[in-house]
Amino acid sequence: MLKLKSLLVLIVISITLTSCFKYEEVVMKEVTNVSVNSFSANNIEIKVDMRIINPNNYKISIVDSDLELFVKNKKVGNSKIKDKIDLPKNSDETHQIVVKTTVEDMIGTAIPVILNVLFEDSVDLQVKGEIKAQAKSLSKSFPVDFKERVKLK
Repeated sequence: MLKLKSLLVLIVISITLTSCFKYEEVVMKEVTNVSVNSFSANNIEIKVDMRIINPNNYKISIVDSDLELFVKNKKVGNSKIKDKIDLPKNSDETHQIVVKTTVEDMIGTAIPVILNVLFEDSVDLQVKGEIKAQAKSLSKSFPVDFKERVKLK
């Protein structure tokens, strides 16, 4: 009888905890603005304003990323989101995301591509890969892929 009660208590606790962690997909709705903070042989820093919808009843944090940066359709290196981003619960907001590629993350062919575009007024930039979000003790990765023509000056 004691085992049955323990089993029932365990089932009730499991159901309660499972319902608390109901998860709905975070939606990367649209990129509203892209600008270049810095563009040099040492690093590339891009500011992206992105509308993100968090339909969940809890805050989600973007904590990591694995991104590739392309300039004029040529890969120049790997990038990371510079700062942690918090998505408030039940939100539909535009967030400013800074993506940074350092000289250590650039591939060998990056320098000629960068030198080619330094004197241009605008350039095609693409960022694609995954970002990692975390809520409570759970984490999930989301695909990211956007391409935009941005002004350099």
